Amino acid sequence: MTKTFHLDPRTKLLMLLCYSVVVMFDVMDGPAAVIRTIMTLLPVALLFLEGRYSTGIKFIFIYVGAWVLLNSPLNGRGGVIGMLVLAYASLAMQFAPTMITVWYCIESTKISEFMAAMNRMRFPMGLSISLAVMMRFFPTLTEEYRSIRDAMRMRGIQFGGGKVSKMVEYRLIPLLFSSISIGDELSAAAVTRGLGAPVKRTNVCEIGFGFKDHIINIFVLATTVIYIWLVKFKG
Repeated sequence: MTKTFHLDPRTKLLMLLCYSVVVMFDVMDGPAAVIRTIMTLLPVALLFLEGRYSTGIKFIFIYVGAWVLLNSPLNGRGGVIGMLVLAYASLAMQFAPTMITVWYCIESTKISEFMAAMNRMRFPMGLSISLAVMMRFFPTLTEEYRSIRDAMRMRGIQFGGGKVSKMVEYRLIPLLFSSISIGDELSAAAVTRGLGAPVKRTNVCEIGFGFKDHIINIFVLATTVIYIWLVKFKG
């Protein structure tokens, strides 16, 4: 897949840091909410520019759906339904910026690029390896879940089937065992590639800040400062 708007991993880390600060403030209306929405749409736009259209569309539906539910009559309805609607909509709106940014960073960053960026910033090797393993763990676990889901569907174990009561058991237990195996395999792969060796690591990939990185960095920093200013002094 051709990457037309590939950013430096350090730019993505700055985005993740700023967005982690943004989600600490609960704002649902006013100018600050507009800035928050713009910041939420930035990683979605970057997903589109990276060619990951389906993922970007899914996040748009999640965010828009949460906004609609938060402003729908069901939100003020009591009972279990109202509670579930309010919980889903509030969590999705609150953590959408960070959630989308984390997924964008994982989807668009190679491990070699990430390790090169961490070496440039002189991060401890233990922290770099842990983050690299974590970045590969969740995508691999997602692929494993899809395989388990397809296998269960072939056996007729799904919603509306004859074994709905066993569906969680048939999917959850294999996924738990697979997660243990995936963690061991990723750790072994990291050791095999020499990530824990006490020597300076070399990389064949090229990283560096370009014009687009500077634009994104300025935009993210400016919107974060404006958002915090609006929340603290205009809220």
